[in-house]
Amino acid sequence: MRLFLHICCSICLSKALTGLRKEFGKELDLQTYWYNPNIHPLIEYRRRLKSAYMLGERIGIAMKTDDDYGVKEFCKLTSGSQEVPQRCEICYEMRFKMAAKRAKSEGYDYFATTLTTSEHQSHELISKVAEREAEKAGIKFLYRDWRKEERDEKLLNGLYKQQYCGCIFSEYDRYKDTKTHLYKGNTGE
Repeated sequence: MRLFLHICCSICLSKALTGLRKEFGKELDLQTYWYNPNIHPLIEYRRRLKSAYMLGERIGIAMKTDDDYGVKEFCKLTSGSQEVPQRCEICYEMRFKMAAKRAKSEGYDYFATTLTTSEHQSHELISKVAEREAEKAGIKFLYRDWRKEERDEKLLNGLYKQQYCGCIFSEYDRYKDTKTHLYKGNTGE
């Protein structure tokens, strides 16, 4: 089976690899693909991309990428739709559209995404959007629920682990209630 796998980060890739190896073993012809214009800020994007490249080197799989930060397009498309699930649907659509087109043009049988390793993502919405984009591109989407798969901690040793989904809105949702890094001195009065 030839699979074009959209990856969001090295942590999720590790979990997906565990599931894919169990299911397909040596029958799997895997290509990883990075396209995540939603990730904010730029330094976070670069950390995740670097970590994904490093994991790819460790496992011997060269990663393909549309190495364009793309946050301006993401912000333009999500303008007025900053709440979940609207922003997530737009974000999935952006990424899956590119993954499905690339997978089809390069002759793969299926495309999949490591987003299905996350307990924080809507698997129902991922499936809906991915199936829609797969149909448009003329390829099949392979859905697998990899939430319970183990990640290979040895492979991930020293690699960056993110603390939020990726977009500016998820960063805000993650940290809005924390008091970390607040200055307690001048109250502005």
